[in-house]
Amino acid sequence: MSAQLAARFQRAATDGKLPGDLRGGAHRNLLGRGTVTFVMRAPFKPFVSLVGDFNHWDTRSHPMQTDGQGTWWITIPDPGRTRYGFYVVVDEDSHAWVGDPYAREVFWGQKTPWAVLSGAEAPFPWRDQGWRTPALRDLVIYELCVRDFAGVWHGGYPHYGNFERLTRQLPYIVGLGVNCVELMPINAFPGESSWGYNPVFYHAVANTYGGPDDFKRFVDACHRAGVAVILDVAFNHAWGQHPYYNIYPPMYGPKGEWLTDWNPFFHHTPPSINMWGGVDWDHFNPETTRYFQDIVRFWLEEYHIDGFRFDWVGGVDYDSNNPMRPDFNPYHGIAAICWAARQAKPDCILIGEFWQLEGTSPEKTAPRLVHETEMDAVWNGYFHHTLDDVLNCRWEWEKRDIFRTIGGYRELGFSTATQVVNYSCSHDEVRPEHEIKFYTGKYIPQPPGMTLQDVALARAKLGLVAVFAAPGVPMIYAGQEYGDDSPRTIDFAPLQWSKLTRPKHRRHLEMTKRLIRARRQHPALRSDYIRFFDNHFPTEQVVRFCRWDDAGDYAVCALNFSPDPRTVELPTSHDGVWRDVVGNRRRTAQDGRIVMELGPYDAALFV
Repeated sequence: MSAQLAARFQRAATDGKLPGDLRGGAHRNLLGRGTVTFVMRAPFKPFVSLVGDFNHWDTRSHPMQTDGQGTWWITIPDPGRTRYGFYVVVDEDSHAWVGDPYAREVFWGQKTPWAVLSGAEAPFPWRDQGWRTPALRDLVIYELCVRDFAGVWHGGYPHYGNFERLTRQLPYIVGLGVNCVELMPINAFPGESSWGYNPVFYHAVANTYGGPDDFKRFVDACHRAGVAVILDVAFNHAWGQHPYYNIYPPMYGPKGEWLTDWNPFFHHTPPSINMWGGVDWDHFNPETTRYFQDIVRFWLEEYHIDGFRFDWVGGVDYDSNNPMRPDFNPYHGIAAICWAARQAKPDCILIGEFWQLEGTSPEKTAPRLVHETEMDAVWNGYFHHTLDDVLNCRWEWEKRDIFRTIGGYRELGFSTATQVVNYSCSHDEVRPEHEIKFYTGKYIPQPPGMTLQDVALARAKLGLVAVFAAPGVPMIYAGQEYGDDSPRTIDFAPLQWSKLTRPKHRRHLEMTKRLIRARRQHPALRSDYIRFFDNHFPTEQVVRFCRWDDAGDYAVCALNFSPDPRTVELPTSHDGVWRDVVGNRRRTAQDGRIVMELGPYDAALFV
């Protein structure tokens, strides 16, 4: 550091301390009534000043003081609603103008995204005081993208969904019977249209979706309607506009070559770890660990959300200094983030997406993630991938272990069914209806009297029945309930609500509602217990199994993946009338069994 910069640092250094462990943000009345204290975490920087509309962006008007340990702050008279940011001297040759990494609102300027300090508004009038987050075992999760679910094309122009419109659509979600909404990332991202996996400001709601109160109104309405809210979050990487990236020398050259890493928040990773772009957070540096612990606490406390789904946990937990570590470090990475969330809200729901990565220890597995950290469950990729091959009749699909797929969570290493989230489709995959209609349908036998559309809906139905009848937490992706066949794209793709005017899709919707209702009403379908009945899947292409609980509830299921009708025998717990929630039909059990014919690509779930 030059003598001039050293002198500036000495003038800023103080023996004073902030009243609390604060590392960012704007805090009203912290050090005096009618004031705002602005805080910025900038380790190893010699000079930081507060800039904004209130001082005409003058870098000399409000120099900040520091404790010498990397935290900078200043207290000024409350300026009311205003844009603000920080001027940071990077080194002897450069400086940066950045927004607040803890900004709750963001203004995206042409060159720099600025933080926005809200006005001195009254606290939000929450009305969810009686709400309690449901147990994981009782959840039925509905994944959606706000932009697409609540958006429409009108007059040839896109009208992206937002929280105000999503709140108005809540009766539809409640009518499905689901009790948990999982929102694809809503953290502030550049531009107006995105899936959200390119985050920049983690404390702020994306501008295109509305402001803080808009999201609070949505969460409040969900809770009063009996619906939990989970946020999908991308913590493995950020886009390059992030303030913590820009206040240090660049890590990459013009051709993507690695430059010397002087950044305490980010690190270099091999392509197998960062395959989507952006810059990778170093979650094994204490600076990053504390930052993301603050983030999860903030959303749980400020917005009353019920939990998180962590995207790409393998990337979050990648330790570039010790990639072959076989377990999860309790003080850094995903374990430390989950611990902070659990401390803030003991009953929060924590779900991860995890698979073993090239260049990391094969002992670091999804079951160990659940067993060794506060993570509750993981997305069951094995369930999806195998079922997807079977539904699309991919090469040698008859030889797939469909029995282990549906009921083998213990064989995968998990101890309870609640530790896996089962799905036949998510945002990461093409919906079965689209894939069958436009790609794999030519390889799937088409029974007499069935159109390609019929086949696509029927086989998608088989996937849904498997999801709701299998041990584990069921999840569906928005549109699956009525057979949406939109392509998979990260571009704006509003749901095809017009399909609900067609009888086939209406019947598909009503079938999905019955499955959801049965799942929530029958403890047998939420238990850990499953027993398969003998079938030779490669030749018969039939799966039969029963579910039960310790109190005597019982359900029995049959799935016919064959293009031919199959006569199936389903053992029951007692004689009498049983109801099939798939076909909305009744059958009478005699001598402890139901015998029926299942049509091509048909299923039955008797309760």
